Order: sequence, then C-alpha cells, then structure tokens
Amino acid sequence: MKLEQWGYTNPVIAPLYSKPPLIWRDAQVVMVQYEANLDAIRSVLPEPMEPWGNNVIAFVSWVPMGTQGACGEACIYVQAKFKDYVGTYEPYLYVTTEIPLAAGREIWGFCKKLATINVRLDKEIARGEVERVGTKILTIQTTIDEPASYDDIPWGTSGVFSLKNIPAAEEGEPPLRQLVLTAGTVNALPGHFFKGRGSISFEHSDIDPLDILKPERIICGYYGIIEMNLPLGKIVHRY
Repeated sequence: MKLEQWGYTNPVIAPLYSKPPLIWRDAQVVMVQYEANLDAIRSVLPEPMEPWGNNVIAFVSWVPMGTQGACGEACIYVQAKFKDYVGTYEPYLYVTTEIPLAAGREIWGFCKKLATINVRLDKEIARGEVERVGTKILTIQTTIDEPASYDDIPWGTSGVFSLKNIPAAEEGEPPLRQLVLTAGTVNALPGHFFKGRGSISFEHSDIDPLDILKPERIICGYYGIIEMNLPLGKIVHRY
C-alpha cells in the first residue's frame, strides 16, 4: 500500500476518524463557574503555562450529532496563559466513546479518558454527572433561572491549550512533547442558553483527583444548547 493511499489515521486501510474540523451540533451542556485556590490551579498547569485568574469551569455535555459521532464529554477548565496567549487548559477531560478519545489525544494532545457521562433535566435543575468505575468524580447542577450569554464566561481570547505528550516507541528516544493552542468557535443557539444557581461536588479518587480544584466560591451555573467547530491547532511551544 503506497503512502499516498494511506488514510488520515490508523488503521491506514480503514481510518478511525476524519481530519478536523471537529463539529458538534445541538450539544446539551451543563456548566458551573467557580473560584478555586490559585496554588491548586498552578499545580495542574504544565510549564511554561501560568494562571491568569482563579476561575474554574466545570463542563458536562451530551453531543447527539457530530463528526466524531454521538458522545458525552466532560472536563474541567482552568484559566491559562503563555506569552501573549490567554485562554484555558483542561487538566481533566473525559469522553464516552473511543473515536473522540483517540482523535483528541492523537491530534491535539487533549488528555482524554473514558468515563460514564450523563446530562439530564429534573424539575428546575439541569444536572451533569461523570463516573469512572463506580466513583462519581464530578457532579454539577444548576437552576435554569434566566437567559444568559455564552460570551459572559471567562474563556480568554486565544483558545484552549493542550499538551501533546506521546511516549517514544524506542528506548532512549525522546518523547513527542508540544504545547498546542486551538482557537475553536462555540456558539449557543439563540434563546437556548440560561444561567442560575450552580452547585458542584467531587467524590475523591487518587486516580482522578478532580477535587484538587475544589471550589472556594460558586459564581454561576449555566445550561443550554451549543454548537462547536474545532480546527487543527497551532504548536506554540516545543519541549
């Protein structure tokens, strides 16, 4: 099989996923924005990134339609900067299926693991849950009180950082280590994004220690329907 016949990724005869952009449509999201200890944020930020604030955003979603199939995705965002780039970084990131797991890790370096993820509405509350092997590592809730703007959330202006960290295949060879910045676009469907009173809880796990970033003050909860386009990123630092 000649090189020019290879697919975008392995297996080259039957690729697992297609080339970006990654596209989400009609994704249902629950988020809680809160303040955390700045030293705790520093402890989850790989060098040379630094925090530019102490806001943390817990994010749980269900994606019914997208270029990597239907899946759940959940993460914790912290505010990160490097040089003149100001954005976010996800020290913890989970998905429910193998295609976004493989593509996220292989293309951008997103630190994805598999988990069970649920989003549901009950009474006046939107609830998102992340469970790994019986441990409910993240639960977030928000009331749906009033309309909100997705742009009110402090994402920064440059995009999302990710750390591509691929071990070497041969003993003694260096690993591939790159800091990647990706400027995607996310939009809430008009009339389909709300804010309210947020709540968050962590069940402790030494394997997935999300509770390092425990809240000091809850700011707001959000619920809505969004769409996302995520292109290829830019390598901003090589280790």
